[in-house]
Amino acid sequence: MRDDRSEDFRNRKKREREERARIREFDKELFSYTGQVAWFLPGIFSFVLIILMIIPVQEAVHSSIAIWPNFFMLATWSTYFLLLPYVSVTDSVTPQKKTRSTYAKLKYLPVSKKQYRRVRMEYLLRYLWKVTLIGLVVQCAAAAAVLKSVTVWNVLYVVGILLVYPLLLGRLVVS
Repeated sequence: MRDDRSEDFRNRKKREREERARIREFDKELFSYTGQVAWFLPGIFSFVLIILMIIPVQEAVHSSIAIWPNFFMLATWSTYFLLLPYVSVTDSVTPQKKTRSTYAKLKYLPVSKKQYRRVRMEYLLRYLWKVTLIGLVVQCAAAAAVLKSVTVWNVLYVVGILLVYPLLLGRLVVS
């Protein structure tokens, strides 16, 4: 009985790995057509967001300028445009050039929705942790230069704006 469960578990894990490999292969084929153009807009928005990280959180809180909506707007656009090629594709074969979800094309491979979401979130996390690390360096360096101190709020601010919020938003986009 115990061997049956462990074998089922191994078979399920193997099947899930194979599904993720199929999805990644599909994505590689998809990006052979779109190339680096798909990274242009998220890159621009992320760059501007990192530049805005020069403003220490202590200064942003006490500032009369409404900068908070800009942070969330840029993080939203960056996440959306980063995931857009992975969640929707234009079908150029049809005369109307309909936009369909990539899962609608992938479901014939067969892959589960759970693995589809997991791969998409892995792509997003791989991008976001790099942006967060750069933003953390910029925020802490700016806080150290301007305020002569770095607090835990500087770290939480960057992690919240550049990692947690986009991950939660990405989860909504992929679902």
